[in-house]
Amino acid sequence: MGRRYLSLALLTEGASDQWFLVPLVDRLIAELALEAPVGFDYSGVVAGECFTVAHRDLVAREVTDLLRYFDIVMVHHDHNERGKVDAVREWFPDDAHRIVALVPVRETEAWMLADPEALSEAAPTRDAAWELPYDVEKVADPKAVLKAALGGRRDAERDFGRLGQTVALDALSKVPAYRRWTTELRGAMERLRFL
Repeated sequence: MGRRYLSLALLTEGASDQWFLVPLVDRLIAELALEAPVGFDYSGVVAGECFTVAHRDLVAREVTDLLRYFDIVMVHHDHNERGKVDAVREWFPDDAHRIVALVPVRETEAWMLADPEALSEAAPTRDAAWELPYDVEKVADPKAVLKAALGGRRDAERDFGRLGQTVALDALSKVPAYRRWTTELRGAMERLRFL
């Protein structure tokens, strides 16, 4: 079997989630590619045009369009929209295995807290006296903790892309929701015979 081309689409709740998740997805796929028996080509995840905070019908229509062109569509929601991805999958019983849920326990910002070294690189002028909780998914307000960790700047979101490029994947692998997502993504890739 020759090389194949893997195409991935990502729907997120908002632009700041994309800034972090797009480079993170690309890094994870590069890591998974090392496990591929034959190998595959991949040029990067494509962010969809619809944000998942939109009405379920709009999200389902966007997923319909994306499934025509992409092997896998990842649908991101934070905890308060957790059931929406399952509802969207119900629209596509034959392709439900190609729809991968990317759902942090609370908010995506919790994942950004998993690697103190990446945080210190994102905010090098910040005093490192603050402490990260051991279990970042138990943080009641990850956005507030992240903002404080990045120096309390109003524009702290500009560091999200840098965190997506630098947060250690092995640190993230200790976060249960991250492990669920990577396991589901790996399963979808195995079913489509990329792994």
